[in-house]
Amino acid sequence: MATQPKSNARKSARSEGRASAKASPEQRGKRAQNVARKSASTAAQRPKATQKSLSDLLEHGLKDMYYAEKKIYRALPKMIRKADHPELKRALEEHRAETEGQIQSLETVFELLGKRARGEKCEAIDGILEEGESLLEDFGDSVASDAAIIFSCQAVEHYEITRYGSLRAFAEELGLEEIRDHIDAILAQEKAADGKLNELAEGSINDAASEYDTEEESALA
Repeated sequence: MATQPKSNARKSARSEGRASAKASPEQRGKRAQNVARKSASTAAQRPKATQKSLSDLLEHGLKDMYYAEKKIYRALPKMIRKADHPELKRALEEHRAETEGQIQSLETVFELLGKRARGEKCEAIDGILEEGESLLEDFGDSVASDAAIIFSCQAVEHYEITRYGSLRAFAEELGLEEIRDHIDAILAQEKAADGKLNELAEGSINDAASEYDTEEESALA
């Protein structure tokens, strides 16, 4: 009986909803070597019919996030200016400094892959930031301005957390440990930033924004 090729066996396992065997450290090491060879080859040297793989998805995701972090870095100053609560203003200023460092970390990751750091237009982050801009226009001069800023910023953070979580898993599976560690550090910062925004919102900002609703209810009584 003919032995089923490994790639076909994995496809069959996926289509049947079965888990395929986890890669060993040796297999991940081999994957890392293949990624390095692929990165070192020129476009002309690659077979035209080469199928897209996890390393290609990793590179695509990194380009998305490089574009996203640069857009976020440019968008934060307006939010900082609009913020009233001093701790919120400080948290946004600190995270902007972190974002600058994240851009540099991503450039290091591209360098480790043997690639030029280059962003790729990300419709998702563009949409999230455009919505944040609209919310600032609608609520920027209201008692709910700080709550609206957190509302917008957490949409950004949650997008980043999901993307970096996936990219970390891709790097892990490909045996790219140094790249995984860089992404892990960024992911930890994003989770911490989201946690700080939660703390501020639930600690005082949402309550302050709701005071007008209480006053309006009393006036109507």
